[in-house]
Amino acid sequence: MQWLTRMKIPKKSLLLLSGIPAAGKSSFGRYLAREYDFAHYDLECYPRGWPHRDLKPIWESSRANFVAQLKVLHERIVLDWGFPATHVPWIKELLATGVRLVWFTADIDHARKLFEDRGGIDVNFFNDQVRAIQRDGLPNPLPCVKVEGLTDAGTLRDSSEIFREVFAA
Repeated sequence: MQWLTRMKIPKKSLLLLSGIPAAGKSSFGRYLAREYDFAHYDLECYPRGWPHRDLKPIWESSRANFVAQLKVLHERIVLDWGFPATHVPWIKELLATGVRLVWFTADIDHARKLFEDRGGIDVNFFNDQVRAIQRDGLPNPLPCVKVEGLTDAGTLRDSSEIFREVFAA
């Protein structure tokens, strides 16, 4: 753990966590908020997952203006969004503003099991999302850091390991 205390996180960090559903995006976002003082916006959980709920109309109208406002409010920001494949143009808008995409990969069967176990959302949502990701070849051609979100046993990886991969890249 000594390397964590020496590792420097850029003061103006802005990450977008995306990828396979149930691969650990939200867990890692909460870890960054708790351990490193990132403002964590779970874009799929409005209003509960938004530190500044008033930004929702800006998000919907302009990703560039949304990011500009985030940068005024926070030094370190993590956006958590398992975006629909149809929203790749929005991701490109975010990337153009300096957002860094972190793509969570996972064994599909393990991720589906975790998705089903947590409940609350029909598993068909998972299946449709994964099909769209595979059909469109995501995350290609988007520039990103790819991290494996699950262990070989199908459990979430330790966030400190993912942290090292993200910030060493």
